[in-house]
Amino acid sequence: MSVKRRQKGLYCKSKSLKNLHRKKTWQAGKKQEQRKKEDTHREDTNRENANRSSSEMNQADYRTEACLESFVCAHCGKEIHPEGAGSNHRNHCPYCLYSLHVDETAGDRKAACYGKMEPIAVVSREDGDWSILHQCKICGKLNLNRALADDNPILLTSLAVKPLASPPFPLGYLEQYLKE
Repeated sequence: MSVKRRQKGLYCKSKSLKNLHRKKTWQAGKKQEQRKKEDTHREDTNRENANRSSSEMNQADYRTEACLESFVCAHCGKEIHPEGAGSNHRNHCPYCLYSLHVDETAGDRKAACYGKMEPIAVVSREDGDWSILHQCKICGKLNLNRALADDNPILLTSLAVKPLASPPFPLGYLEQYLKE
């Protein structure tokens, strides 16, 4: 009987060793699958980067050529088309006036930031046109973009009167000043 128990014990140990071996083999297979996925992802990323750099090399130079591409606004999500802008360089959303930080200098498309450019003010130009002052919400860069024909007039006006709504002095001083 003791022999049978030993054999049974050996059988059990052998069975648990087989299970342990299977488990390790399964884990090794999973790790190998994960490595393959990571390698595939890395190759795809490298291919995308190679394609991106070759497409960037073929990209139009918007410093000298018209930009007639449509885009989706990163702030409000509306689809923007170049028609009706009154310019060949649509560079901000006519609905919310937000832009995207894509240029280091106008038209070069070399910015690495890609942050949202918030409209913070309106500037009156010498020729009577307005420009919108944008500030990148990520890196803080300031940029001027000419206001276009189809821009939201209410938002443009609200940007223009913003300084009057909060002057750098108490409004009571205006009364005293006018009396003098």
